[in-house]
Amino acid sequence: LIEKHKALIITTLITGPSGTGKELVARAIGLSRYIPFDARSKKLKADFRAGFFGLNLSALSPTLIESELFGHAKGAFTGAIQTKEGYFEACPAHGTVFIDELGELDPTIQVKLLRVLQSRKFQRIGEVEERTFAGKIVAATNRDLATEMNEHRFRQDLFYRLNADVITTPSLREQIKDSPDQLHNLVRFIALRQVGAEEADALCADVEDWIRTRMPEDYAWPGNVRELEQCVRNILVRKEYHPPAAPIAKDVTHPLGQSLAAESPTAEDVLRHYCSYAYARTGSYQEAARLLDLDRRTVKAKADPDLVAMYT
Repeated sequence: LIEKHKALIITTLITGPSGTGKELVARAIGLSRYIPFDARSKKLKADFRAGFFGLNLSALSPTLIESELFGHAKGAFTGAIQTKEGYFEACPAHGTVFIDELGELDPTIQVKLLRVLQSRKFQRIGEVEERTFAGKIVAATNRDLATEMNEHRFRQDLFYRLNADVITTPSLREQIKDSPDQLHNLVRFIALRQVGAEEADALCADVEDWIRTRMPEDYAWPGNVRELEQCVRNILVRKEYHPPAAPIAKDVTHPLGQSLAAESPTAEDVLRHYCSYAYARTGSYQEAARLLDLDRRTVKAKADPDLVAMYT
């Protein structure tokens, strides 16, 4: 029965740009897992809210990440003043461990995570006793893992263990392009949370009017829903919203404009500079390709390492 249960647990990988709700998707998946019903007590056998364990890797050092996931024995390293139970140990069979910013994972911990996915076994830091992880893993990243693997920063075997079920969260720009009404729906949702039902319609109208009359029709919303939230808040407080930076093509003082102004660029030079700047800005060939509306392979081929370093 245990082996059958293990076979049914499928790891989920969530990809997409920052600010597109990957954590919300992970939480929805984790909190909707099946929990048996106890006929005698007429209650679920576990509290579904207590079975979700989220860890953002970008906020922690490799040692702390390893400790949070696997736990540690007392004295295992400096500062380990007592034994600690990690998320893999604390997570029940019907629970979920969410690993956010997976692309930040240190290579040594990637090996240990791969073992958990392969055998469901792990050890606390400083111990030899094997323990069993019975829950589900959901991981998320805004990085292009194909590029990370090609550049030997992410293990291929780990990737193929993670990608049995892949969910991609679309950027705000993609959502609006596919369904123009989505902008109104999101603005109203944010307005409701900010000012309540009585004032939401008025705030929503102000925000939509500002976006329609004061912002470029094809504005890319590089900050995605997080940026839209700030737009709503700015208009609520100041009656205006101005993006942090003007579009590249319209700002002659921009570093990209300065670089091109210093030479007589050919079309190939312009493309090389644009691809290099977009990659330096996003850190992802996939995201840079989305911003420039180009194929990812084109961005990768045209990005010049020296120009990337200059724009970073």
